[in-house]
Amino acid sequence: MTAREAARRLEREPCTIRKWASRYRARVLGRAGRETVYDYDDLATIEWCIWAGRPVPATPQERDQLRVTRRAAA
Repeated sequence: MTAREAARRLEREPCTIRKWASRYRARVLGRAGRETVYDYDDLATIEWCIWAGRPVPATPQERDQLRVTRRAAA
């Protein structure tokens, strides 16, 4: 998902999504023309951590594990 598409779904600005992707090293899946395609689940996890006031895990793999544990608890 591009930063523009993720921004629309997460109700943020595209520049915010790109900043998160850079700061937290979001998983990059490739390119669509001139735009970078990010893993939406990774971006959504970053957004949840920020919203909940939790530290954002340093790697995409740690964020994957966080998603697994959150789903198991639900």
